[in-house]
Amino acid sequence: MFIQMDFKKIILIVFLFLVLFLSLFYLLKQNDKDSVSKDALSPEEQMVSDRISPMGNGEGFWDEAISPFREDRTKPYLELLEDLKSGKVNFVWEVWALRRKCNPDFTPDQCNATILAYIDAEYDSPDREKVKDLFVSYFRYEEEYRKWEQPTDLNFIELYEKIKAKRREILSDKADLIFGMEESQVSFLEGTNNFIKQTAGVPTELRVKQFEEFKKKTYGNYYDSLVSREDKFDHYQMEMSLRDKELISITDPKEKEKYLFKIESKYFGKEKAEALANERKKETKLWESVSTYEAKEKEFLRENRNLSEADKEKKLKELRIQILGSEEEADAYLRRKNIEEAGK
Repeated sequence: MFIQMDFKKIILIVFLFLVLFLSLFYLLKQNDKDSVSKDALSPEEQMVSDRISPMGNGEGFWDEAISPFREDRTKPYLELLEDLKSGKVNFVWEVWALRRKCNPDFTPDQCNATILAYIDAEYDSPDREKVKDLFVSYFRYEEEYRKWEQPTDLNFIELYEKIKAKRREILSDKADLIFGMEESQVSFLEGTNNFIKQTAGVPTELRVKQFEEFKKKTYGNYYDSLVSREDKFDHYQMEMSLRDKELISITDPKEKEKYLFKIESKYFGKEKAEALANERKKETKLWESVSTYEAKEKEFLRENRNLSEADKEKKLKELRIQILGSEEEADAYLRRKNIEEAGK
């Protein structure tokens, strides 16, 4: 189970770096144009002046530029703020969702400016300025992040701490609004391995309870939103990993099935739990039949050494069908066996 958790950590790490890479790739496409007059403008005015204006600034252009966002329901600032604090909204995802709606021919700065134009068109003061400030701050962060030379001699956790510090250096208190949920997920994954090791000797039921408390504490305000998005099977796998020792200690097959049914009903409902139990019964019956067949096969080959290969295979096929129940199961068994032997 430690291997499973490490794999999940690797998946999240790859995802996080992919997001960072996409952000950097997006920004590196920009043309670095400088002018004296532009220095007096605000960042958003610079984007409009340098990227949008050369393409025209008539009403027709602006209507076309912001129309892809018209189907979105704009959130009042206070609602957006609460959604960011609770994790209901992931700010970075929202930015990239808007960017995907930009004209494919736009440069990154033109797309950013279009998003700001959308905010201008959809919001009234004072919400307009507050929402716009969030987006402009994030765009500035991307610019600074692009210029930052990251240390190359650190492991992921050490580097991630540097990234978190850089975020706060640039964004100040907005870093928590924009990246807080992501950072809580990384903390949870890092802490989970430590939790599993440190609670190895804790009684199972208490261990499961302590894990949920650890999860709530680590996720904080994001707990409800994150848990609602998580896959039930991942929850189930995690709990089963915490119950490994107890499950292994149950030797009675009927008691083990009762144990599994209780946990599976909790996560998947009674109907699905019954279906899973039936699948295990079929699998158990199949492997019992396979064991019976393989024992009979050895006995047959030992007692019929003088038969031709063709006759041996004919008799063995009949034996497989007889014991495994059907020609389909017999052929499936033979395919599995051939694959296993080829892999040795």
